[in-house]
Amino acid sequence: MTPEMKALRAEYLEQQETAAELAGLIAEKEEQLPVLASATGRKANAYVNCHHGITEERIDELLRDFFIFNGTELSSLLRMKYRQFERDSSAHIPGIIEGTNDTDTLYREFILNLMLKWTSEILPLRFRDDVMSLAGSAPVSGSNDDRKKENCFDLNRTAHLSPACAGFLMSVA
Repeated sequence: MTPEMKALRAEYLEQQETAAELAGLIAEKEEQLPVLASATGRKANAYVNCHHGITEERIDELLRDFFIFNGTELSSLLRMKYRQFERDSSAHIPGIIEGTNDTDTLYREFILNLMLKWTSEILPLRFRDDVMSLAGSAPVSGSNDDRKKENCFDLNRTAHLSPACAGFLMSVA
């Protein structure tokens, strides 16, 4: 054997050892994946639940404040609109059908359409509130996907798996 061949053989054996070590490290890290995915899922679930709680409380507080400052005027205007519907759709007018064009139905549809128009077309999601501006109206993108990972790798709770997670585990096994 020439010295060059001995050097190549030594290099080859060294590469084999490195490849074996790398395969061992990869296997070790793959064993940690279920634990990491489950931990990520639990933390994402806690984050999403906290975000929903914070925004729900803040929205309720803002609505209460709005009605404290503007409730009297709003109530008066809506009462006048209701009376207008009462005049136009009296039960004594022929052709008035309860649940279709009676006062209460027309009034509910009016309020629903008014709210939808103002919240989705005229003034969609504008935050003048520091909390809502910082937190946003929805959790950070991807956190809802991450929260599904909590059960995806948990092999002890296979009864709670979603079809996607179950399919993934079957393909891995």
